[in-house]
Amino acid sequence: RDRSFEMRARTSFESSSPASSPASFARGSRASRAMRRASSSRASSSSSSSSLFELVDASRRGVGVAPNDDARRDIERAIDALASTTRAKGDDARSNNAKSYARWELAYTTEKETLWLLGLKTRSKTRAFQTLREDAKTLSNEVVFNDGEVVFKVDAVVEESSRATMKFRFTAASLTFRDKFSIPIPPVGSGWFENVYVDDERRVSRDSRGDTLICVKVK
Repeated sequence: RDRSFEMRARTSFESSSPASSPASFARGSRASRAMRRASSSRASSSSSSSSLFELVDASRRGVGVAPNDDARRDIERAIDALASTTRAKGDDARSNNAKSYARWELAYTTEKETLWLLGLKTRSKTRAFQTLREDAKTLSNEVVFNDGEVVFKVDAVVEESSRATMKFRFTAASLTFRDKFSIPIPPVGSGWFENVYVDDERRVSRDSRGDTLICVKVK
């Protein structure tokens, strides 16, 4: 596509009058360079995201992965590469918050409290979710045990401090059983997280404690 554009630019230059041809050629050259940069950025971003999510698929959601393990270092390096290419895309990177409002299932985390819950022995797979609601500006974290027999939930309010960063403050927490019996737990904490990368299927974020969260959108 870039080569075709350059050929059209040369044709325009060769068939135009001498007075207008330098400007026409310059515009074509600048546009061609911009198209090559955009194409290179998209390819680099795709490659970085593929590498990252391949590592995540093999990580068991981070359970049993120690902070100094090569697996964790590889994932963090892949996130750094993805963040760099995302920032290079400009407007796409600045709209990450807008794309993050959805229900997500956790695929990987370094947060020790969540990893401890995920590592508990249960009859069925423990699942963790995060829901961001744009209308209410709220965030909910849920850890679901035994297909909903027990649910640990933490609620928070969020505030966008930039187009990629959100502040949060916990407002409520509870442990709810399938018979609807619920035990309230005093919520503690506030902070921020940056949506490093968001597409139609996945979201990568880092928070103020230095933890990483990678999620898959719930369809």
